[in-house]
Amino acid sequence: MTATALSAPPSAMPRPGRVRALRRAVCFTTIAACAPYLALKIAWLCGSTVGWKVPADAEGSALYVANAITLGLDAVAVVVASAFTYRWGLRLPAWLVLPPIWIGTGLLVPIALAAPIALSVEAASGPAATDTGSSLYGWVYLMVYGGFTLQAVGLTAAFVFYARERWSEVFRIRTAELPTGPTRPLQTALAGTGTVLAVVYAAAQLYWAFGGTLGQDGERTGPSVAVSAVWAVLALAGAGGLLTMVHRLGGGPLWRPLGIAWVGAGSLFAQSLYLLLVAIGRPGGMGEDATAASACVFLAGVLGGLLLGVTGMMRLAERAAPNGPARRPQSASPTASSAP
Repeated sequence: MTATALSAPPSAMPRPGRVRALRRAVCFTTIAACAPYLALKIAWLCGSTVGWKVPADAEGSALYVANAITLGLDAVAVVVASAFTYRWGLRLPAWLVLPPIWIGTGLLVPIALAAPIALSVEAASGPAATDTGSSLYGWVYLMVYGGFTLQAVGLTAAFVFYARERWSEVFRIRTAELPTGPTRPLQTALAGTGTVLAVVYAAAQLYWAFGGTLGQDGERTGPSVAVSAVWAVLALAGAGGLLTMVHRLGGGPLWRPLGIAWVGAGSLFAQSLYLLLVAIGRPGGMGEDATAASACVFLAGVLGGLLLGVTGMMRLAERAAPNGPARRPQSASPTASSAP
């Protein structure tokens, strides 16, 4: 692969100027996708009832706090998109960069995947099948979830550009070349436990998607069924991607199972945490049978996603171990040795 790249004609190599222009275009598009949601949240926090069918439903301290939190999350998306585009983002520590984009993709990618399915189900079933008596007008959902879909695409693309520049070796090695370090037994145990929890979560979501009512205290609609199915598939895919990395299965490039594990584990953790907080915050807390049962499922998802994420981090941290794949030695020429 290296020889092919070195022998490629200059016209076949991507030009840095074009790459920078593309990255800026992705950044500006992502920020533009955040703007309508930010404007709507600011309006609601300032007392506006735009988008509400019943203005009285827009009142309440809990709703105010929820709007403030979601406003902050979307503002973070703007900062993250900028950090992935401009040089100052490369100077940020990894622990400050990776958690926000992991959680962000975990929340947004399922929306981008489920939105077309939900719209198709709604179009085929008619408005009667999806009318849940919402207090918001339909255009609010279209604007919000359409923006979330664009944000998912934009943030994912921006992060790929950023990761290829900052951790380029991850895109060059193959899964079978990952080293076996001293934490291998711990990784195997954590990955196995996380996989079991992911399977429990996925099974519950599929049970609800196919009409199960245990743990559900509301009517299931076509779009909600599609969302449950997407969450289940992503949870199983994330566990499979991580197991592929831990056990070095297959000879393909590392970025494939890594990307699947990243999105799947992020979705499992972030969505479960959000749903768990919603279940706890409902009237009656976790005392109701339906809410308590669903909260147990979401707790399994939080723990499973966290275990898969931690295991993946450990797996990547050992990629530069002494018994790992040999690195290309640096030139011993005087020019190279005297370079700053």
